[in-house]
Amino acid sequence: MEVETNNMSSHPVTQITGQLTRFLFGAVRYTPRDPATVIAVMNLKGGCGKSTIAVNLACELAGNADSVLLLDNDSQGTASQWLAHGHLPVQGEFMPLENDEDGERLVRAVAARNERYVVLDAPAHVGAAALAAGKIADLVLVPVTASGVDLAATRTVVDLIRRARVLRRSAAPKCLIVPSKIDRRTDAGRQIDEKLRSFGENVGPTVHQRTAFVEAFGAGQWIGDYAPQSSAHYDITSLAIAVKRSLRI
Repeated sequence: MEVETNNMSSHPVTQITGQLTRFLFGAVRYTPRDPATVIAVMNLKGGCGKSTIAVNLACELAGNADSVLLLDNDSQGTASQWLAHGHLPVQGEFMPLENDEDGERLVRAVAARNERYVVLDAPAHVGAAALAAGKIADLVLVPVTASGVDLAATRTVVDLIRRARVLRRSAAPKCLIVPSKIDRRTDAGRQIDEKLRSFGENVGPTVHQRTAFVEAFGAGQWIGDYAPQSSAHYDITSLAIAVKRSLRI
């Protein structure tokens, strides 16, 4: 049976409702199409292996023929230097975050993309990066070394993530704390897992301190191309599995 329909598109209430719906979708990142899965890699202290994890994780995720965009949001540009050689299996852009306007520009840019994954290499400071990541990230990876300074910075990041969940009224962004640049031969390296579990968030597999990561950066390659099946490559594949498990993909 056919149902007669009226042309409601010209009704003022319908027009206002449509405008409000579009505004709300844009404000909270969601769009009528399937959005990209956004993974932010961030901590508030440099030297924690953040860019190494962001670049190599992005490349590992691209291994299943999934499209991946790597956004370098750190003004230091480490990920961009890695990309500049042209050997990575992902697309990348340099989009530093220094102020609130940059953060809003990031939100709009990610909403317009249709890659399967967007990986953010966030800068090591509170402000636009943290706010933007809280708005759009499905998962935040927090690399942490075994130093006391890193552990203190991690508490601040975890608090930001929890505040973002309250604002979004959801379980997103999820959090995965990643022991990074760990040397298990040291007391600090052996004790790091227990300390990280005290934050009350999931702890991922360890990315160890390995010379191969430094050499891969110098060659402009990701670890899966530079040293496939190596211990360093195993660290990244294990992390990618944990990421997908956290996202339930």
